[in-house]
Amino acid sequence: MSPQMAGKYMRIVGIFSILVAVLFALAGVNDFTGVNDLFFRLASSGNEGVAGLNTLEAKMAMAIAGGVFGGLMAMYVFISAPGVEQGNELIRKGSIYTFLTWFIIDSGASLASGNAPNVIPNVIFLVTYLAPLLLVKRETARHT
Repeated sequence: MSPQMAGKYMRIVGIFSILVAVLFALAGVNDFTGVNDLFFRLASSGNEGVAGLNTLEAKMAMAIAGGVFGGLMAMYVFISAPGVEQGNELIRKGSIYTFLTWFIIDSGASLASGNAPNVIPNVIFLVTYLAPLLLVKRETARHT
């Protein structure tokens, strides 16, 4: 994958993910699309969907999680994508480590809290976000 194609892919996926983050953050307020309800029914062992978000604390946690996810995706769009296009290895590797850190913490906490099904979408997200970072063609250093 060329650096330009990787950057374009990252921007498209990242911008879409920012929109999803907004919907996720609002899950405790209004799930007008029904997507959050479906996600929670599939990813949570509680099988209550958004009805399980019935406390102010759960709604606040959703707002925080959506905000953090949106911020991570803004980093992907505004720092990672241009860095990959410019061949910046520090940004590419840092982005890989960022997503691996998220995956380990999120999936580990999901397992520990009895919500093992959440690991499945996490794997899908991890592959989606890491693909361009791992597949991008990197220029080799020239020795003169």
